[in-house]
Amino acid sequence: MNMNQQWQSVLLLSAGLVLGAGCDSTPEPPPLVLDAGTDAGADAGTDAGGDAGPDAGSEPEPDAGSFACADDGPVGDAGVPDGATLLTPSDEVHTLTWPPGGGVPLHFAFVARGCRHYDFTVEPGSLGYSVVLRDAARTRLDSADQYSDDPSYPPSPLHWSGLKHGAVHTFYLLPNNSQPRVPFQFRLVDRGPDDHGDLFLRATPWTPSEKPFTGYSEHWGERDLLSFETTVDHVYALGCTFPNPSWELRILDSQQKAQGRAYDPNDRETEGEARIKSLGGTYVASIQANAFLDPSQPYTCVLNDLGQDDHGDTPEAATPVPAGTASVQGKIQAPGDRDVFALSVQPGHHYRVSFTLTGQSQGSIQDAPPGGPFGTHPASAGIPTSTSFKASQATHSVQMTGSPALNSKYVTGNYTLQVEDQGLDDHGDTLDTATPLPDGPQTLSYRIANAIDHDVYTFQAIAGRRYQLDCPWKVSGAKHRPDVGFLDAKGTRQAYTLEERDDVRWQADFTASQSATYALDFSAGSFTSPGTVLGDMACRFEPLDP
Repeated sequence: MNMNQQWQSVLLLSAGLVLGAGCDSTPEPPPLVLDAGTDAGADAGTDAGGDAGPDAGSEPEPDAGSFACADDGPVGDAGVPDGATLLTPSDEVHTLTWPPGGGVPLHFAFVARGCRHYDFTVEPGSLGYSVVLRDAARTRLDSADQYSDDPSYPPSPLHWSGLKHGAVHTFYLLPNNSQPRVPFQFRLVDRGPDDHGDLFLRATPWTPSEKPFTGYSEHWGERDLLSFETTVDHVYALGCTFPNPSWELRILDSQQKAQGRAYDPNDRETEGEARIKSLGGTYVASIQANAFLDPSQPYTCVLNDLGQDDHGDTPEAATPVPAGTASVQGKIQAPGDRDVFALSVQPGHHYRVSFTLTGQSQGSIQDAPPGGPFGTHPASAGIPTSTSFKASQATHSVQMTGSPALNSKYVTGNYTLQVEDQGLDDHGDTLDTATPLPDGPQTLSYRIANAIDHDVYTFQAIAGRRYQLDCPWKVSGAKHRPDVGFLDAKGTRQAYTLEERDDVRWQADFTASQSATYALDFSAGSFTSPGTVLGDMACRFEPLDP
């Protein structure tokens, strides 16, 4: 069976599906006004005429679990704009030829019935167009631009439902290329009952609660939209059980952008959950169950307000952590959730903050000084579950983020942060804060606290003289040594020779090219696992004869 035959089979099968529920006489809900008003596009004024008036907005809010539309009473054609062709939704194929130049939109109108689902379908070979749907008040309800280089490819239909019963709706067509295909063929098909609309501005109001909501997917590709009011910084969970494993959940913001999404890429799971952390205002739940063989089987959803996020996501809203606190609990409750903590710290002390995480496969921790961005301060290389820093002020920020373990169902990430004060830094990290060495042989005692710690010494060198560093290996299953750098007064690394004398000690020899101040820099380095060289060490440093 080729693609066209498959597409025709889908259309024929879907057209014959009968919803196992009927409309009631509940008044149609008022429209969801997120971006109300008409746009001033190229079509402004062209579909003007005797409007049927704006939708009524005084009806009581229905229960989202009921059939929230009306499909009774007569319909007429009053209010069809001048110049618009009135259509009766059916399986009829409409054929048209674009005006010369293709720049003038062609207008059509139809009288909608509540509780009905209308598919706007362009026939294969007719792609390359723009379409805009408006209600009787000329408010834009839907728009789409379709492109294709394959004339045999069956385009996806546009699903229009949740329309006001008896109102005249208009749509215009415009080719979106300079040489549109001729003829252009489309159908406007009444696909039968629909319990909840597909159009954003006609979403059914819904109140978050523990009460389950049951809905139906009348045919493949249609969606049910339900709007709900939110509170700033609260977390909302949309959890559903479906009769088949092909489905998608989205939570849309006022710009129709998905802020939360769930689906099973393998089409195996029949349960899903999408979450958002609200910025306040109205959001819309999009439920696409993709019923194919048996649309009479319902899906069931619950929309819960999980309450306020446990920790703020900015330094300004950070949770304060008093000095001496050993651990902090938290949750990653929604995609993009960040938890920020303001640690009370002692300037000059080194700190290590690590985490353990359950429920999610990955987490990330970053730190930032007051007023600084997260992520620029180097984290502990080789230790992805921790970050280290040297405090410069009385507070320091730490940010925890996570990622969901599954695409199909959001799982809360429960974590514990461990805060470790590693004590006052023993030596400066830079040339300006380095510990000066007197002339003559010296024993250098230092402690590398963490992966970002540097211990720097300066010494006065004589041109042509050799200087030797003699140190023991650190043994942790194998021999390890810290990273050593000989630096000039500008911080530029100088060449030196390294000798592994035996299994006990190693030596580094440096010859000064001029009489000047040089520096020795000890650190964990990036070439080895930092944990193998952390802690206390001692080396012998002495000048040698040339």
